[in-house]
Amino acid sequence: MNQRRFHRVQSRAPGELSHSGMNYKCRLENVSLRGALISADECIMIPVGDCCTLSVTLEPQAGPVVITACIVHSFFSMVGIKFVSFSGDAEERLLDFLRQSTTEPEKLEQEWEMIQEKGSNLPGECACHASATGS
Repeated sequence: MNQRRFHRVQSRAPGELSHSGMNYKCRLENVSLRGALISADECIMIPVGDCCTLSVTLEPQAGPVVITACIVHSFFSMVGIKFVSFSGDAEERLLDFLRQSTTEPEKLEQEWEMIQEKGSNLPGECACHASATGS
């Protein structure tokens, strides 16, 4: 059963996933406003429910976008993550990237409007959420 609330955009953007002192070179497989599927050439050893940091280069000429995320699915060298918090202007840069990449611009704008109406709309049920936000 598909539990996604936001449509995904295909990507091959390179990045790094960090967790408990371990860094995994990775790449986005697909990404939405609130989550992503990440792959690596090695096994990603991050338990479901744990927090990690995704640093991903969406535009080659710009610095990386840094996002705190929660692992929601893990299978060898692939993990599904939901975004917990964004550093600096990461959310706006992600939105710009999605606007440039989507084949469904109207749907993306509807999703963004829904997020704006509800506030941040970031998940609160993740075990790592309290430590990531300082609550």
